Amino acid sequence: MARDLEIRHCRALVALHEGGGVGAAARALGVAQSTLSETLLSLERLMGAPVTVRRIGREATLTPAAEALLPYARSLIATAEAALAATAAQHRATVLIGTVESISSFLLPAPLRDFRSRWPNVDVRISTGLCEDLRRRVERAELDVSLTIEGVGEGASGAGLWPARLRLVTAPGHPLTGRIASRSDLVGRTFLLADSEGAFNGLMRSWLATSGSAPRLESAGSVEGVKRGLATGDAIGVLPDYTVADELAAGLLVALDTADPLPPIALRLTMQELPQPAAPVESLIDTLRDAFGDAKPHSVK
Repeated sequence: MARDLEIRHCRALVALHEGGGVGAAARALGVAQSTLSETLLSLERLMGAPVTVRRIGREATLTPAAEALLPYARSLIATAEAALAATAAQHRATVLIGTVESISSFLLPAPLRDFRSRWPNVDVRISTGLCEDLRRRVERAELDVSLTIEGVGEGASGAGLWPARLRLVTAPGHPLTGRIASRSDLVGRTFLLADSEGAFNGLMRSWLATSGSAPRLESAGSVEGVKRGLATGDAIGVLPDYTVADELAAGLLVALDTADPLPPIALRLTMQELPQPAAPVESLIDTLRDAFGDAKPHSVK
């Protein structure tokens, strides 16, 4: 085995010097005298020389060899404490995530649970908002990362994109259920969206702009508000598929089939700069990749 000077040796040596005896040193370190004595014997074997010398009527004092080792022992203790402090600071880090309500409620809970199990001392703070605002906050370094859902160009892929699917959903028994609806079938219908200023409003306005009348897009305030609104009328909900998977499987809502495909959407992960290796943010991104797929984050720098 390697003959290494250990931190316990250093602490015992310093405590012995400052305390003036084994008893006082043991009390200062909070260990039994027998434990401290064993540590000192181990240090003597490592040094190949005695650590203390006893004089009649006096406590044990350090030998010249031990005195020579003392400044190095203090330096090693200081280095070890600095290293532990740096590690503790990293583990006490705060990760600021900005996202939209649907992702926060339906997609983040599982990967965040996994992340927190690996980084229990990291403070994860989530704020919700509109996609464009969240990206700006990342640019201003107010957020570490943003996870948004928005429209993408046809065939778009690459940095920070995970494909998702937009759904038109209705209550069972809606006049358009059981048929393939054309865009003209949707003229005059009321569409419920979670947010009046979200990305889906512009997408749906463009997609429905095939008739002379403007689409009726109304905000329900939240994903759950859209679902409740569908139960009390003949409106059509516009939601990402992951928010209605359970209701569709249970038959509580029905997916409306359309003759033309709905606008493509995707999850986008944006961050200010690439994270340092082994940092909490890097671990968070890896966790999201495991949950959503292997996409690289889009960096604003």
